Amino acid sequence: MIIILTILCVISAVIIIAIVLLQQGKGSDLGSAFGGGSSNSMFGALGPSNFLGKLTYVIVALWLIMSFLLAFLLKNENTENIFELPVIEEVIEEEPLEEIPVE
Repeated sequence: MIIILTILCVISAVIIIAIVLLQQGKGSDLGSAFGGGSSNSMFGALGPSNFLGKLTYVIVALWLIMSFLLAFLLKNENTENIFELPVIEEVIEEEPLEEIPVE
């Protein structure tokens, strides 16, 4: 299950990168930053959300859920103690220290 989930996370990450690179840049010139150019459209300077934008949101949400699930499964599977505390079997008896004279 963990191997399949890891493979799906890697594949979805590559798909996210590809979809983001395929999207058209919107308003990247300096004039649109100050309200010029195509900002008179109905949806503002960015325009309506297209299919690739919605698909990006869906795949990113799935990737995030799969990543949390993978972290949860890996945490529950790895239950061995890495740091074992040594058991103290013998008490080291020290000689009592001499009293410090108070002046």
